[in-house]
Order: sequence, then C-alpha cells, then structure tokens
Amino acid sequence: MRVAALLSLFVLLAGCSGKAGRTSVGEEPARTGGGGDPARNMSVREMVGQMFVVSPGGTEPDYYIRKMIRERNVGGVLLFGYNMRSLPQVRRLTGELQRLSMATEPAVPLLVAVDQEGGEVQSAPWVSPQPAAAEIGASGDPEAARRAAERIGRELREAGINTDLAPVVDTGFGAAIGSRSYGEDPRLVARMGAAAVEGFEAAGVISAAKHFPNHGPATSDSHSSLPIVDHDMDTVLSHDLPPFEAAVRAGVPMVMVGHLLYPAIDPENPASLSPEAIRLLRDRLGFRGVVITDDLAMAGARRGESVARTAVRAVSAGADMLIVSSPPQQQAEAYDAVVRAVQSGRILEQRVRESVRRILKMKEDYNLYARH
Repeated sequence: MRVAALLSLFVLLAGCSGKAGRTSVGEEPARTGGGGDPARNMSVREMVGQMFVVSPGGTEPDYYIRKMIRERNVGGVLLFGYNMRSLPQVRRLTGELQRLSMATEPAVPLLVAVDQEGGEVQSAPWVSPQPAAAEIGASGDPEAARRAAERIGRELREAGINTDLAPVVDTGFGAAIGSRSYGEDPRLVARMGAAAVEGFEAAGVISAAKHFPNHGPATSDSHSSLPIVDHDMDTVLSHDLPPFEAAVRAGVPMVMVGHLLYPAIDPENPASLSPEAIRLLRDRLGFRGVVITDDLAMAGARRGESVARTAVRAVSAGADMLIVSSPPQQQAEAYDAVVRAVQSGRILEQRVRESVRRILKMKEDYNLYARH
C-alpha cells in the first residue's frame, strides 16, 4: 500500500521543538550576520556543495579535499578511523579544514562528522570507550544513554568534531546492527534514543537518528546488498517508527535514511532514494530538520549504478545532505551530476534551496559560525 494513500488516515503530528540553546527546528533560519534568507545569494554550485558530506583520504588535508572545499563548497566531511590518530592531530586536521572553508566564499563552516556510537563502533582514539547500545538498553536506564552520549559529544568537541552520526534507534539486532541497537522493544529503544539525543544536545553536538525507517529487522547488510523488510504498514507504524518519532520529539536535528527497501512504503526504491519514505518522515513524524542519507558508496544504495546517478536520485527524493565516501573522482562526479540536474531543470532549484536553508539553519543553531 502506498504511503500517500495511507497518510490521509492520520492526523499529522506537530513539528518538534528545539532544545535549550538553539532555535526550533521548524523555524526559518536567521541569515548569518543579518536578517533574511541565508541561501538567497548562493549560486547553484554553492548550494549543491552544501548538500555533500565527503571523506578526506588521510590524516592531513590533501589536494582532493582542499579542492572539494575550495571549488565545490562542500557542506561537511566525514572522518573514519584512518583519519584519526590522536587528539592533537585531529584538532589540527579539523582546524585546517574549517579555516579553508571559512576562507572560501560564501564562508560556511563545515559539519565535521564521525560515527562514534560506543561498543563496537568507536574509532576516535581519544574518546573514552562507552558501552554498546545493547548493554545500555539492557540496563533499562535512559539516564545511562544520556550520560554516554553527552560524554562522547563533549570529548569529540575537544578535537573540533561537531557532528556524531548517532544514535542508532533501530529496533532489533538484525544484520549490520547487532549490539548497536538498544533492544527489541520499540518503546525501550524510543526512551533510550531520545535520551541519547538529549545527551548530544547537552554537549553541543549535532546528532543523527538512524537508520530510518529501521534497519533492525534486516537479514542482510546494506553495505553489501539491499535489505528488504517486508513489514506491513501497521507494523511499520507500531514497531519501526516509534523510536524515530521519539527522537524527533526530543529535538534531533538530523535523521539518517537507510538503504532499506520497505515494500509497504515504496516497493521500488530504498528509503534513501524514496520520496514516499522521506514524505513519511516529514509528514507522519513532523520532522523539519535535515534528512541525511547513509553513505551512497554502499551497495544497498547504488545497486550497480554509479554514485553520481544515485546522488541525483537521492536529491530528487528529498534528501538534504548526501554522504559520499567514494574515491575523490566519484565524489566530484556526484557533485557535478547534481549541479547538472539542477541546471537542466530535472531538479528544481527551489528544492535545493529549501535543503540548504535547513542545513544553514542547523549550522547556525549549533553555533558553528561562532566557533570559527
């Protein structure tokens, strides 16, 4: 059953409220340094760049990442374990990247992101190890989830990292998730996930609830294939979505859409490339923040297609930001493909502008301009 037909049966939820220290995620962003539309004077190329989160190749800024910042105005970088040796080294790396971005018109600070979840997914060597989500969930104490997230966030900020692609709010221990999930009860996962969002918020770090609509039941890994979750819509609404709804109500600034095929939502496209899935997130859950894709280099997204074509499909579906950790040439090709799609009219410029407004508002809300 298509989501559009089903949505008419429900009263839409109100947009979520922001947390202390930042404005509501439903409000229009303030122009950096003055009133008005912060994306008004940005070119198509500059706006498209803000939608990309790319990965550098080493522990220092290389030629390719410098070029992506200078010539394509990328909105963020994603650091992996091989980029991070120590706190001083990462602090230098993030500082150099931010200075380069702020010295390049239109002078927008970068999202600097990592996957630091605790348990088996923690690659920042200076951050205190934290228990896996499954262990925290088994305690039944949301305060433990909040404390772990806040500590992770504060220690990441010491190195200039302002974004953590966490928490995992998937329900279940399926393929690629395992101990990364808080548990198999969506009510428990909802409480824990919301508390983690509050912890990251207290630390002043941007968080991302993932992997919408729920990777927990999957029996295959979206890194290597496209998982199919054959839940009916009643199960989607009662089992898969409540933790994401709780995260939205807690004020999560980003939601990551996963490379998961839910036939009840969209029988043809994974959620990351599905207008129906993103509409479900926006309309049913009232999410007004930034929708970010899981890494488009993953097989579950591409399904044999080029990263460039996949990027165009993701933007067409309604994604605001795209993670692309592919080799540098493929990162550049993906950016160029989206620019061409906008210039040709395949993607409306207004559609891109709406995404960039949300991105810039989030950066303003989390004081990224003030930090740089």
